[in-house]
Amino acid sequence: MQEQILNNLEIKYKELNRNADFVTANGVPVAQELHFVEPNKNLLPENAQVRQIALIRHGEPDLTKTGQFTYEEAKSFIRNYDSVGIIIPDRPFFKLNEAEEVALFTSTIPRAQATAKYLFGAEREIVITEDFREFERIIGKRRVKMRLPLKYWTTTARIKWMLGLDREGIESFSEAKERARKGAMLLDESSEEIPKVVLVAHGFLNRYIRKNLEELGWRVVRDGGDNYFATTILAKIDTEEDRNDTNLVTESDN
Repeated sequence: MQEQILNNLEIKYKELNRNADFVTANGVPVAQELHFVEPNKNLLPENAQVRQIALIRHGEPDLTKTGQFTYEEAKSFIRNYDSVGIIIPDRPFFKLNEAEEVALFTSTIPRAQATAKYLFGAEREIVITEDFREFERIIGKRRVKMRLPLKYWTTTARIKWMLGLDREGIESFSEAKERARKGAMLLDESSEEIPKVVLVAHGFLNRYIRKNLEELGWRVVRDGGDNYFATTILAKIDTEEDRNDTNLVTESDN
């Protein structure tokens, strides 16, 4: 039955994607209009609850990324990437009803905060925490003395960091993955109180948040990809029996 409910939810998101308009930034389509959808109520067992988590990547940072970069220019870009806002589209693409209760989270990095505030406004409470900051990277000691595409610098910086090189005081890859695991647990626990949760964060972090949520029994019902404003939605069905089991575990822990 739960599989049927999730299949129904996935179908509804596909239908929404087919019919949704695009919002644009500087005249270029950047994201389709989106909102939380509900499964067919006739499929839900009595007292069952549908929980959903939306993982949204931030918008495009307002920085020049084309052309060839020297070592120093690439280092400067990485620093600036963590300090600028985003290119603002003509209207928000993720819609919430005024009365719709949603738990909102974002990271401390400006591009994620700017995206969250652009989407949901200043009137809604947004939990801002460094737990959801992007996996870190730095361009280490100078080794190449030529101009190269930015992608070269950023990709090699990430690979070296994942291999344990060029850390220079920042967290390790294993520490970052553990942070993502704890972040996924926070979102999962938050959805027990408020069944709709939104995280506005970063591409690499969201990828590992998603992986950990799937390990916690969540299923992807909308795969938004990896681009700017990419939005992946996961869902989980709780029955009254599931909630009673959770309460029993909590009481035994106490």
